[in-house]
Amino acid sequence: MQITIEKASGADSERFADISKRAFHTDVDFGGRANCGPPGYDSPAFYTRILRFLDSYRIVRGDEVAGGTMAKVVGTHGVLERVFVDPRFMRSRIGSEAMRLVEEAYPHASLWSLGTPEWNTRTWRFYERLGYRQVGWDDSEPQFRGKWYDKLKVEEYPFIPIGKLRDGSNNILVEGRVAEKGKPRMVRTRKKGEILPVADATLSDDSGRITLTLWGRNIDLI
Repeated sequence: MQITIEKASGADSERFADISKRAFHTDVDFGGRANCGPPGYDSPAFYTRILRFLDSYRIVRGDEVAGGTMAKVVGTHGVLERVFVDPRFMRSRIGSEAMRLVEEAYPHASLWSLGTPEWNTRTWRFYERLGYRQVGWDDSEPQFRGKWYDKLKVEEYPFIPIGKLRDGSNNILVEGRVAEKGKPRMVRTRKKGEILPVADATLSDDSGRITLTLWGRNIDLI
């Protein structure tokens, strides 16, 4: 049966929450906790809010909504934020076909990234079969350690050497080693007057070093 993706709208929020809830609850068979899932997985309000920030799609099997997926593409870098399929249709290649269609929808994106919990052998084996390779770890969620994957759509991705960065550069990707990370300090923001933690880290490659300013939750990502 034909699989397609269609742009989602606010009317899909309740349906997404229902399908997502049932899909993520099946993770209990692969190391997950019972009746648990990623943040907002069972909340219609979460999916309504996500529509404002991410490209969200219905996964359609024939004339029935079989799941959903969300992506964010900046320049040539795409991030798959979430993929979920109705348990009734699992193991029928719907997920892999939906991911292929999302990648095809952004032909200019030559690097794709995604994350999955370390314990979930089902998902990381699935992603590896689709050509993704683990490139790092994500410790931002206290409940579990995440595996971070990349997939190159070209033979070599044009990462910019740190030494060639200039003031005002934007929509760029660099690759390097985290040489050091300072302790967080509390700072009041100029715009809203909020008091937030901020820390500096140093990223280096063979061409130079640059300071990364990390705010709030991003501190734990490095």
